[in-house]
Amino acid sequence: MPPIHYFIGPDPIRPRHLKVRMEWTASGGQTTLRLPQWRPGRYEQGNFTRNLVDLQVKSPLRLTKTTASEWVLQHEPATHLAIEYSYFANQPDAGACWVDRELLYVNPVHCCLYIPGQEHEPCTLQVDAGDAADLRQIAIALPSKGEQCYAASSFHELVDSPFLVSSRLHEIRWSAEGVNFVLWIHGAQFPEGDEGGRILRDFRAFCSEQILTMGSFPVDNFHFMLLALPFSFYHGVEHLRSTVIALGPQQHLWNSLYKELMGVASHELFHAWNIKSFRPAVLQTYRYEGLMFSELGYVYEGFTTYYGDLFLARCGVLNFEEYLDEVNAYLLRHTINYGRYNHGLHESSVDTWVDGYSSLHSAPHRRVSIYAEGMLQALHLDLTLRHCSGNTLSLDDLMRFLWQEHCRNPKQGYREADLIAWCERHLPAACDWTSYFQEHYAQAMSLENRLAAMVRTVGCEMILGPCEDSIKRYMGIQMLWNKGLPTVEHTVPGSPAAMAGLGPGDRWLAWQVVGHELATSLDSGPIMLDMDTITDPCVPGDSSDLQAKARKILRVTLVSAVGEPNAMAEWHDANPDPSSLSLGANQALAVLHTNSLGHFSIAWMKAVDGMAFYNHYKITPDQQATAEQLATRAAWMASVTC
Repeated sequence: MPPIHYFIGPDPIRPRHLKVRMEWTASGGQTTLRLPQWRPGRYEQGNFTRNLVDLQVKSPLRLTKTTASEWVLQHEPATHLAIEYSYFANQPDAGACWVDRELLYVNPVHCCLYIPGQEHEPCTLQVDAGDAADLRQIAIALPSKGEQCYAASSFHELVDSPFLVSSRLHEIRWSAEGVNFVLWIHGAQFPEGDEGGRILRDFRAFCSEQILTMGSFPVDNFHFMLLALPFSFYHGVEHLRSTVIALGPQQHLWNSLYKELMGVASHELFHAWNIKSFRPAVLQTYRYEGLMFSELGYVYEGFTTYYGDLFLARCGVLNFEEYLDEVNAYLLRHTINYGRYNHGLHESSVDTWVDGYSSLHSAPHRRVSIYAEGMLQALHLDLTLRHCSGNTLSLDDLMRFLWQEHCRNPKQGYREADLIAWCERHLPAACDWTSYFQEHYAQAMSLENRLAAMVRTVGCEMILGPCEDSIKRYMGIQMLWNKGLPTVEHTVPGSPAAMAGLGPGDRWLAWQVVGHELATSLDSGPIMLDMDTITDPCVPGDSSDLQAKARKILRVTLVSAVGEPNAMAEWHDANPDPSSLSLGANQALAVLHTNSLGHFSIAWMKAVDGMAFYNHYKITPDQQATAEQLATRAAWMASVTC
């Protein structure tokens, strides 16, 4: 069958739009066309159709839209057909599309229609470089077929091949273990001299470390495409032959953001094996038109997150203390998310399709992150394998097994049962591996105690420290302090804040810490508010007047409810500064707040003796570690390049 041809470039009449043209020779009397509804690497609905504009075919052909992302074209048999449309490209991240006079950045999975059943047919891509095309470079992993024309073996390969076009691309090349690498940079200059040499050595080091650990690399060439953005941003997307990384602000790329750059680059490179090569059986053949559920997000994202930083430590980009800092960042995300008591990793992996990658539009503490929780579980499994085998087996061996099985049979994906069977085959007496996987991945669990035991095997200890934010610690409430009036982000179920009725989005109008004398007089809960005293303190006006009025209402209500306490003898019209607001273990906090419907209430929150709702765990080297523990740590951190 002749290849399907795609032409992509700037739309000449619509700023920030692509012009896309698709040509093919059709058989039969009709052709179904679809636009992908998600992209591999982002396991949520993308709804890319909302960016498609002015879909056109030549008369007298008839085009009918049948679903949100599907069209049917009626035509004569054996006809050469063309369809053209515009695509809104205004999303400057690592997974979408952008076009202006300086940069053309395209992820074809967003904007290329396909013919169901022909996803394995060859394609060509013609790139329109726009103005001054002779001065522009094209960063793309597809092989060239001529001037600005590229060949893809299938639609799958085409949409896995993002590209950048600009006259301001910087190109840095190196090789590692027989593989050629390119770093394309847009938005920042690559440093010269010693600094540039160090950066290049770091890239080469983690590339070599990964290839030597896994035994071979899936492809001969790999492209890092770096978009240095002028605003704060962090994003990376994996592809088999490339990755796009968006990071900012650009002026901090080579200094304060350098660890983030190395971390995301290492993470995305390991995806070339883990998900872009071997992947769960249910994801083996991508279906772009519908949801593709997998319970194994902890493997393809969590394990990759674990290895992204571990490889940097092994090759010397991070020292051991810096590596533990990265681990502790994920441990913090674990301990502040009460979703660990609700959903396990299986369910949380499926539920990326339900509520996406943000918690802003779903119930607080609903599920765990397959990245953060999966990373900590990978650490636990790795140390468990090492401990049970006397350092003769590790998670490295399991990853190599999956890679070797893929090389032996590329069309066969893996199942969790394959991971369990590998553990049972190599360490049958170590533990009940079926129960281990059930407890760690299928069930909700809080990992702290088990992880604390395992890090001791590598000469580390897990230290429990109090959360510095005393309101958060004692009242179980996460606040946004820097957006006008203090605003509730979420509360811990059953905490004093939750029992007092505070919910997401509630704004604090007035607040007061109440001393020990009266902290025991009331249990946490709402205090009745005399609505006759309120004449809507949220009307537009000076915020200081609003807060002074709210504090008067709060004081009158508190005096009526609990009397005039000594702690309130120096009451002021102005609210206490949120940045210095602190609470003792035996104190209470009263807050006059309102929600988005303008409903007012007073929350009375009393600290619970001996109860802290947020604690911070930190893994640190144990200064009393034994020689055996230090030897296990050395094996864990050992570089294969030595």
